[in-house]
Amino acid sequence: MRILFAIATMLVLTTVPSCDSNSSRMGTPRAAGTFRVKPVKNPEFHDNELFRAYEDYHSPRVERLRERYKLDDVVRSETDEWKRILLLRHWIHTHIRIEDQHPTSSKPEVFDILDKALEGGGFHCEHFSIVQDAVLNSFGYVARRLGCGPGLKDEGGHHGVNEVWVNEFAKWVVIDAKNDLHFEKDGVPLSALEIRDEVWKDGGKSVVPVFGIDGKGSGEAYSQAFDVNPTAYRWCSWETATNRFTAWPSSLSSTLVMLDDDIFRNNTWYRDGEPHWAYDTPYLIGTTQRGWIEWTPNVIASNVKINGAKANISLTSFTPNFKTYQMKRGDGEWIDCETDVELPLTDASNRFTFRSVNLFAVTGPEHVVQIDRQ
Repeated sequence: MRILFAIATMLVLTTVPSCDSNSSRMGTPRAAGTFRVKPVKNPEFHDNELFRAYEDYHSPRVERLRERYKLDDVVRSETDEWKRILLLRHWIHTHIRIEDQHPTSSKPEVFDILDKALEGGGFHCEHFSIVQDAVLNSFGYVARRLGCGPGLKDEGGHHGVNEVWVNEFAKWVVIDAKNDLHFEKDGVPLSALEIRDEVWKDGGKSVVPVFGIDGKGSGEAYSQAFDVNPTAYRWCSWETATNRFTAWPSSLSSTLVMLDDDIFRNNTWYRDGEPHWAYDTPYLIGTTQRGWIEWTPNVIASNVKINGAKANISLTSFTPNFKTYQMKRGDGEWIDCETDVELPLTDASNRFTFRSVNLFAVTGPEHVVQIDRQ
């Protein structure tokens, strides 16, 4: 019988005051005198239960990486977050030669890989993911490493890629530097779990591989490679060691997280003809909570309490390298604010917008609190 080392599935929620009928969470309306909190569709908040480590802004390796390879020049003229991420991905793709069978010998860390790549060395997907993880995190974009594969007994290859949290989409997106690739459905970039779901549903017929910076790159050179096909994401596992770059050399191994759902329980992931090595080991962490895997960096949740003509708003988020929260009233200017704010309700319609900011000056998704006079 397979032994599964599972994470408890009890969700941990922010406590809401229980004895005040004028309280609300995330925009749920409660009568409060002449004012009411109006429901607003905000990005959903999932706390970080499994991936608690993150790259350290203060590590000298961050500045060293950006300066040594002149990475700031790659994105200097671009302000759009997603386009900056694509530019960085493309730079990695064009500066490392692909060599799947006989990669250049190197340490499993970004500086050694890049130095040897710039001297003509060739590397496979794992090396690309190590470099991209370090590069994206050095700009304040929350990235992580994962392994995936078709998982069939006669088709059990393995591919190492990254996911990055894209604030403007408020979601995780698979980003593959080796192939300069991500996947979309109906024009929306997809996470690993979203690709996986489509593959198990119908083989991923609605999933489109998108190559290059502007989506016009050609994937013809890789058309025979299994790792540019959505079916390569039939199985996925996520590393919990999400600070490998700045913790080097202390972080060399990692437990793996897999979603413990019907697919996991009723099927077997094969690698190279054998069941995945992590089965029946302490390295496999299973969770039934999808939101624990797709936790939401930089996303805000709020508690709102109305007292007469004032609103007391408390903010929470899990923002790696957190610097401050910011807010604006209506279409006003952004200003720094505290975790708990008391705001006057001066108009019939009061809209307050909040966001988190990290030490890299990357801003999180906007969170709106709307309070109207009834």
